[in-house]
Amino acid sequence: MNLRGKYMILGVSFLVLVCHTASAQITTPKSANVRFDEMMRRGMLIGPDRYVDVKGNPFVDEEFQVGEIIHMDSTTTQDVLMRLNHHTDEIEFKLDDKILVFAKPRQIDHVTFGHRSFAYYDFIQNRQQEAGYFEVLAWGNTQLLLRRSTIVKREEVPPTDMAGGNFRDYFRTTEQYFVKKGDASAVQIQKGKKSMLKALDDHEEELTKFIQDNKLKLRSEEEMIDLIYFYNSISQNE
Repeated sequence: MNLRGKYMILGVSFLVLVCHTASAQITTPKSANVRFDEMMRRGMLIGPDRYVDVKGNPFVDEEFQVGEIIHMDSTTTQDVLMRLNHHTDEIEFKLDDKILVFAKPRQIDHVTFGHRSFAYYDFIQNRQQEAGYFEVLAWGNTQLLLRRSTIVKREEVPPTDMAGGNFRDYFRTTEQYFVKKGDASAVQIQKGKKSMLKALDDHEEELTKFIQDNKLKLRSEEEMIDLIYFYNSISQNE
């Protein structure tokens, strides 16, 4: 059994609990789901062609993916077409020919689509309290999160015979890792031993031994996920 299989028990148990709790209350967007109907009424309509003059796109997957919404009471709404816009930091969902966004993301526990899970959390960056969407890489009381942010940049392109200087707008996306403990705001970390041990310093001795025994460098997502699941496994009995 590999490291992730050995230490992801807590995260898997969490997912099984959610799915089991919601299994008797699954609905679809077209059914009489009061919660989803309210989201549709309050959803903000957006234009489909707003990025036509910008090179690239601000999505991990530009195409809408079929997924589900997990509500705060663990009920779910399934078969929703969704995608995450990293430029506006909003979940977009498609209903018929309309594209809308969730007006109140805190009413949702998390969403899943395209084999990814996303949650809306508070986080601290540059000593400022902020909130936004994260991809959840490791579940548990302590979570490993990935946040993508996209901005529009402008670059000059060679002039043509018909015009002088030209420019082109394009998307630039950055990725940052965070650790979230319990109900606390997520804090940013860097890849590597020093940053992760600082964020998980209440078990530094056990984590250091785990890193040494398994020859981890913590430069890859896979090794970072392994460390978080191990940390959760030794923290759950406290």
